[in-house]
Amino acid sequence: MKSFKRIIALFAAVCIMLAVMPVCFAQEGEKTEMKEYGFVDCGDAKIEYGVYGNLEGEALLLLPPNGGDMHSLDNTILPEMSKHFKVITVSPRGTGNSDWVEGTMNFETFADDVAKVLDYLGVEKTHIFGFSDGGNLGFVFTLKYQSRVLSLTVMGSNINTLGTNTFDQIQITYQYLVLCIEAWIKGDRETKIRRDIKGMMVGQPSLTFKDIAEIKVPFFNIYGEHDMIQRWHSKKITKSIEGAKELMVIGGGHSTCFEQTDTVIMPALLEFYGIGA
Repeated sequence: MKSFKRIIALFAAVCIMLAVMPVCFAQEGEKTEMKEYGFVDCGDAKIEYGVYGNLEGEALLLLPPNGGDMHSLDNTILPEMSKHFKVITVSPRGTGNSDWVEGTMNFETFADDVAKVLDYLGVEKTHIFGFSDGGNLGFVFTLKYQSRVLSLTVMGSNINTLGTNTFDQIQITYQYLVLCIEAWIKGDRETKIRRDIKGMMVGQPSLTFKDIAEIKVPFFNIYGEHDMIQRWHSKKITKSIEGAKELMVIGGGHSTCFEQTDTVIMPALLEFYGIGA
């Protein structure tokens, strides 16, 4: 009797696996073809990059979140955007296969790295989409190299740490302090990299609303209804930039906004870029 029950249970498990597997594969989908891959020498560090999509189209630079690399947006923004743009992805210092140089983990240096990548690829002007810290980098890059920016879209981004929910910022700071102690005790490279990456969320960026009022390119601000970025901060970002558009993803958190990529985010992005259905 027990053996029979085991057989039934095994049969049921196999049926469930067979039913779920197609769904899993369907969600992952086919990988977007990479047209070019390489590294750009930025003096003290080599930065990893990839190029996708329409090589004759306008450029769209995708900037990943804190600790993310050139593949962070592969299954969200990249597939559809590569149908319309020459999409460029990068791995910031300390992520992916890019170099890490102690003491250089800041948005100003990252912005200079991005400019060198664009120079290497012969891209004079680009649209920018940045998620979380990627959007923060987008702000810094645009203020520093505004003549090279066609438009800026940020999602779940802040211009200073006052914009982060207090509980989240306390947790981030605590994690950073723990990593500082761990790096001091161990002294190993990997722990130092994790410390520096987390440290970018402590005190960076340090922009003001007056600073970002200098942004004169088309601007789109996306954030979640329950984002870790405080709503008043997100709304003031939008109000600070002339002609800015915004989208609050109802029910969305921070990264969970991407659960509504196909239904909410992508249609809004295509409209913002003036791309018809």
